[in-house]
Amino acid sequence: MNGPMSRPNNAAAIRGALLVVVAVVVGIYLLRGTDTPTLDSVPAASPTTVQSASNDAGDEADATDAATATTLPGISVATSAPEQDEQDETSDSGSMVGFEGRPNNEVSVQVANSTTVRGAAGRTTDTLKTKGFITRNPINMKGTALDRTRVYYQPGSIIEAGDIASLLGLDPDNDTYKMPTDLSAFPDVEDAHILIALGIDMASAE
Repeated sequence: MNGPMSRPNNAAAIRGALLVVVAVVVGIYLLRGTDTPTLDSVPAASPTTVQSASNDAGDEADATDAATATTLPGISVATSAPEQDEQDETSDSGSMVGFEGRPNNEVSVQVANSTTVRGAAGRTTDTLKTKGFITRNPINMKGTALDRTRVYYQPGSIIEAGDIASLLGLDPDNDTYKMPTDLSAFPDVEDAHILIALGIDMASAE
């Protein structure tokens, strides 16, 4: 009598065991799924957090700049490189802004004519004499005629050379030069603060 009745009971026990196994497997799978982090689970940085980090970086930079600018009593320390205001001297300039030259009656000038225009040096000499300059005898210059008049100056007479250049309508920055060491082109030159080599521009204009 027990044989036929035990078969259904055994089948039910087997099904129950299978259900338990399936439940355990599903549970393990679900547990593993919840333990694995995903990109969706990572919290995104809020704009407030980004702005705060940016402000902190700016505050640190300001603190660094403040630390480099050290101020002591009576002493100002510059942390930046000074600006280069002065230009390299590439040519002999005859004018110095902000300085005054000697009075005309203390400056000696000689005019040399490099052109074939007769009397040009004498007329320029007369013009300078009426302005109170000490004038030397006008002379002639050897060699090729100059296209543009040049005003040569002795050391210490650069300001006066610029003044004379302006008086004659020349450019005090580009028409003034240091006195050449070789004066062989001026055979009758005398000792003077300023030597004017008259060019075609002024000789033909007279």
